[in-house]
Amino acid sequence: MQSKEMKLLLEYYFKQQTKIHLKFINQRFYNGIILDLTSDKDLMVFNDDKLGTVPVLFEEIERVEPCMEKGK
Repeated sequence: MQSKEMKLLLEYYFKQQTKIHLKFINQRFYNGIILDLTSDKDLMVFNDDKLGTVPVLFEEIERVEPCMEKGK
């Protein structure tokens, strides 16, 4: 996914406060919500379900999608 498309998608999920699944280029993943989005610096603050608050660089992200609720 291109950088501009990634930013637009992250902005959408941030505004909607949608729980998302982030998959990183190093195969790590997070599930949670975006707390703060600084698109001019390509950085966001993410609240992961297990790790809590973590900084994330856009360039590390491979894929973004909404989280599926358990049982669905």
